[in-house]
Amino acid sequence: MKRILIVLLMALMAAALAGCEDYDEQPLQFINSSSFTVIIQSLSIEWTGFALAPGQRQKLTGIRDVDFAWEPDKYVKKGFASTDRYIVFVDIERDEIQWDK
Repeated sequence: MKRILIVLLMALMAAALAGCEDYDEQPLQFINSSSFTVIIQSLSIEWTGFALAPGQRQKLTGIRDVDFAWEPDKYVKKGFASTDRYIVFVDIERDEIQWDK
């Protein structure tokens, strides 16, 4: 019985270690390809927000929680090249802007 418990405990520890991701190898990267200064606000306490001028980029390592908001969301959106850890901001097309917002 003792051996079974030890084997189960070892298997559980191995599974836990295998499931852990190394976030230093997967940085959170923001790129501002828009013509506006973008203010990024973290929705967690893990990291703080910052501003990106047009053409600037910011790379954060060791981040688990990628929840964020940005302004001006009326004129800037995430581009099609964005993924969950690689975010590219682009201008919203003029005909897509909701002027009554």
